[in-house]
Amino acid sequence: MSRPLDRQLLLVGLSHRSAPLELRERCAVAGEALGQRLTSLLALEGVAEAVIVSTCNRTELLLFGKLDERTLTAVQDLFFHGATGDQVYSFSGVQAVIHLFRVASGLDSLVLGESQILAQLKAASAAAREAGTLGSQIDVLLRAALSVGKRVRNETDLGSGTLSVARVGVDIAAHICGDFRRERALIVGAGETGLLVAKHLRERELGDLVFANRSQDRAQNAAKELGGLHCGLDALPEQIARADLVFVCVDGGGHVITREMVAATRPKRRDRPLLIVDLSVPRGVEPKVAELRGLLYYDLDDLAAVVEKNRLERQRASDATSNILVAEVHKFLSLRSYAAAAPAIAQMRERFELVRDAVIDESVGETSTPEQMRLAHELTRRLLDVALGQVKESIRHVRSAEDLESEYRRFLDQL
Repeated sequence: MSRPLDRQLLLVGLSHRSAPLELRERCAVAGEALGQRLTSLLALEGVAEAVIVSTCNRTELLLFGKLDERTLTAVQDLFFHGATGDQVYSFSGVQAVIHLFRVASGLDSLVLGESQILAQLKAASAAAREAGTLGSQIDVLLRAALSVGKRVRNETDLGSGTLSVARVGVDIAAHICGDFRRERALIVGAGETGLLVAKHLRERELGDLVFANRSQDRAQNAAKELGGLHCGLDALPEQIARADLVFVCVDGGGHVITREMVAATRPKRRDRPLLIVDLSVPRGVEPKVAELRGLLYYDLDDLAAVVEKNRLERQRASDATSNILVAEVHKFLSLRSYAAAAPAIAQMRERFELVRDAVIDESVGETSTPEQMRLAHELTRRLLDVALGQVKESIRHVRSAEDLESEYRRFLDQL
């Protein structure tokens, strides 16, 4: 899905739409590596600004600068080595803006309309700012994307029910277990996704809840907020043996739950199967766990099949977003064009006023009355406002809404 570069804005990435989980986890950028990977992007020739969005469903790079095909090749080698051309997509210019706005709106998510992506975009922006790779151009674009995402959720039914990957994971557990009131759940990871899982379980009157986290302070805070116990990762074997449900929501760091760890708990378990749901990228559960008897194992690719059943229910709401997105893209491009032309307009105004004053001084001179001078200045001011107003209007409509509607439809056709 590559597009010609416009030497300014480029988005490169892969997601659940284009790549399997195994590849997504290889390309994911862990939090502790984010600063270094951002710096490596800025070291590429022509790259002036860079942001990395790495979530459970996507790894995308947003770049701004004097970019060309060599930039695209270098980025693919650095971040997506081993991926095929169909698995990595790239968009430039207006199509990059369209894609980002769709991502922020939840239209490109595994769970259509999910809202976690807004917090993830904010986190990506903050990380780039801390690393010194967030410049004014991408900063403005990300702020606009966040605004679009909020507007879509406020003005359409797309975000109704606050669906998320966490919610789908809990729904799967509910379908298998039924009543949660006598269940004991272990949540590995006390970050945003882990907390969402816990909230959904509490809403369904879960019996017992345990948080396990690398940082016990964070696990303790989560247990205090939502009720339950807490422990470190060293206590996982014991807690897995006692759990009915295990949700793994960790950020990098390899497999925190291994086949051997789970196998060792089997003699201690009751006759009912253990349910493990891995919501992490890279996966926090060793895939070989699925080979064991006496348990049910789901990862994000397994959730995709469940999510697809809900997609049609939200497709109608998704269709209603087209007008909003086209209008917001038009607004963003118009403001961007005007901002680029603002220095030239200011120079035009300054030059006009200098010429005006010189002409008035030569033509009217000392014989003019105060009223004549006032009228002369007022006339020239209004003429200037009309001229510059026409320039501004032309800039704002450099791309018509009709053209952008066609561009948006072409974008959707290639998905």
